[in-house]
Amino acid sequence: MREVAFSIPVSGVIRIDGNSITIIVNRAETNISLPPDDRQEKRLSLEVGKTIYDIILETAQKVVRGTGLNRFSGPDLFYEANGKYPQLKRNSFMARVIASTPDHPSYKHHKSNRDYFNRIGPGLYRLNDRYTALIPKEERTLLNQ
Repeated sequence: MREVAFSIPVSGVIRIDGNSITIIVNRAETNISLPPDDRQEKRLSLEVGKTIYDIILETAQKVVRGTGLNRFSGPDLFYEANGKYPQLKRNSFMARVIASTPDHPSYKHHKSNRDYFNRIGPGLYRLNDRYTALIPKEERTLLNQ
């Protein structure tokens, strides 16, 4: 048996365009399509200068205006905010609600130096008077009940 050594020059190009990859080697061409990357769509992106705390306060004011009562639960706030911001994570949102309630027993674990809410019972909150003042006067008639 005899062996003959040889070499073959190979040149190629790889093109990446979004979710499509094209590999060209000599005259052979192969296309590969990748599934879309869902991670980017799941990330919450807010306007510059806006935080989740801002969303929580705006949502609480909206819920209070809508019901006419200054009483709501954390899940009520999350449900309302999730309509506008579907990328919100429930646990992160609820932790920030607690961090905005200085008289909550778990506040010591989530301090944020915000005082948006008072805890009125297990799972129930009310918006502090300081933040109800931002609601138009004609919509504040039943809030202090």
